[in-house]
Amino acid sequence: MAHFKISDVDEKFLHTPQDATLIFAGASGTETFIDRDRDTVVRISIKSVGVAMADGGALQVCIEIDGQSASGQDGPAEIETQLRASQGVQVLVKAGQRLAFKAYPKATNAHVLRTIVWTADMKSEAEHREMDARRSANGAAAHPAAEQPVN
Repeated sequence: MAHFKISDVDEKFLHTPQDATLIFAGASGTETFIDRDRDTVVRISIKSVGVAMADGGALQVCIEIDGQSASGQDGPAEIETQLRASQGVQVLVKAGQRLAFKAYPKATNAHVLRTIVWTADMKSEAEHREMDARRSANGAAAHPAAEQPVN
């Protein structure tokens, strides 16, 4: 039986954004909760890589919150094909309340190599304006496009 490894392409796919918090890394997925001290829109994401172990192999990822689910899938694919699946949702986490969720991969004729789950707080328009104002006060352009000359 062949031994499958995570490729450089898989590593790049599994990269967690700079502003994100890694919740889980492994193969199985997680069941956990998040909470915030103020109302916050949070992005919950899952990414998984695997390999088809037979023709028709598929890799699916799921996020379940309050009886609802969102999923993404790669496959069906031929045997020994690398599979990559991802899904993300944005949810409002109310101040002082826990938001429970499950995030996990489901393999059909496939082997899961690695799964990551991460969260990231989304910035409000007011927070974006405040960041732009700080950049302007420090002499930096508010947006990278503002640094480009206009022809």
